[in-house]
Amino acid sequence: MLKKQNRLQRINKTKEAQTFPTPLFNLKISKGEESEKRFGFIVSKKVSKSAVLRNKTKRILRSAIEEDLEKIVNGKEIIIISKRKLEWKQKEEVKEILENTFKKAKILQ
Repeated sequence: MLKKQNRLQRINKTKEAQTFPTPLFNLKISKGEESEKRFGFIVSKKVSKSAVLRNKTKRILRSAIEEDLEKIVNGKEIIIISKRKLEWKQKEEVKEILENTFKKAKILQ
């Protein structure tokens, strides 16, 4: 579970953000407070009608991020918008794609 200090309380869609699309999710990165890094997760009902599967998808994303949390640069707000394909992937696959996207976005230290 991500600590409360690393979770976005409210997702602000009006902020300017860089978008990095992948086959499993879209990653939006915007500037935040300089001392913190925060994450938000969006899994809509279009992905799955079942709340159990939507929550499972969020848990997979959170656990993939937790392992690399120290490597991520401070001062970023990161929103991950899930796509339908993510529902059936294993944590290792998601983690690998997430790391590659973070490298592409240049937010890993």
